Amino acid sequence: MLPLIRLGRVAVVAILLAGVCAASPRLASAADSAPAAATDADGGFERAQTLFRDRKFSECVTAASAFIAAHPRDARALVLRGDCKADLQDNTGALKDYNSAIAVAPEYQYAYVTRCETRLELGEAAGALADCDNAVRLDGTDGLAYEDRADVQFDLDAYDLALIDYDKAISLGRSSAYVYAARCDTERLVGKRDRAKPDCERALEIDPKSRRGLFARARLAMVETRYVDGIADLNAYIALNPKASDTAYYYRGFSYNRISKFALALEDLRTFVQLRPTDPDGYRERGIASFALGDKTGALADFDVAQRGYRRDGNTTAADRVAAMVKAIADGKAPTP
Repeated sequence: MLPLIRLGRVAVVAILLAGVCAASPRLASAADSAPAAATDADGGFERAQTLFRDRKFSECVTAASAFIAAHPRDARALVLRGDCKADLQDNTGALKDYNSAIAVAPEYQYAYVTRCETRLELGEAAGALADCDNAVRLDGTDGLAYEDRADVQFDLDAYDLALIDYDKAISLGRSSAYVYAARCDTERLVGKRDRAKPDCERALEIDPKSRRGLFARARLAMVETRYVDGIADLNAYIALNPKASDTAYYYRGFSYNRISKFALALEDLRTFVQLRPTDPDGYRERGIASFALGDKTGALADFDVAQRGYRRDGNTTAADRVAAMVKAIADGKAPTP
């Protein structure tokens, strides 16, 4: 089955808030409660910080590396270089720097926060959770630590625990479009749709181009069978980054199928199957669209692939549903989604 996408925050673009450039969570917190940097007579560390704030991450790595060469045990510089690497999508390199920083300063709270984010990006959920637990232990007033731990719990499908942490993060002052959108998504998943809708709206008031906000609101609309509304948000989501929208193509195709716009559904589901060739959901939905457009042979071929995929994944319930669709076709009836 399709996993719910988690939109990373490592490379969140800086937003303008009251005329002040407020960058990613890493940038906003990197200097908080950090060990003092070594004496910086030539301004090397401050230069690296400035480059990071200006989102010149490659130059930041170079400047931080020069400073670290002279001060190899400066934990704050190691973390700063790690953050620059993370924003360059070099998560492995970032993790090495965070590990080195924590070896030097094992009580450096922000180092655990930012390593938690990177471990989650690398798929190391257990390590990420341990890091966020340490960050909360070291500073129970850090909203970012709770937000990051909520992201880990979300990734682990522990949605009730994620919601507790998103609530705590917001109560401690976290107020980005991302955190409201993430809480909206979580509230939907735990059945608190009355709370989810205002959170999604709040996220998109803060940033109308928040992809997490658009995706979360689209999913909420789909659960409430407001497929046209969901399609509108998915259109906006895909337009912002077509190359990173594979799951959105699936959900938009799913929605088109539900409102009988099968040609549009087929187009999206063809795209999705190309991007995710092992996901049985795409074949199931493409089979529905193909049959509706008169391609019985193509539909049966897709249903066969879907059934085999579900059985491979141990999802016998979904496999049986597709088998029922195949039987309906054999009986001269249209398959029921």
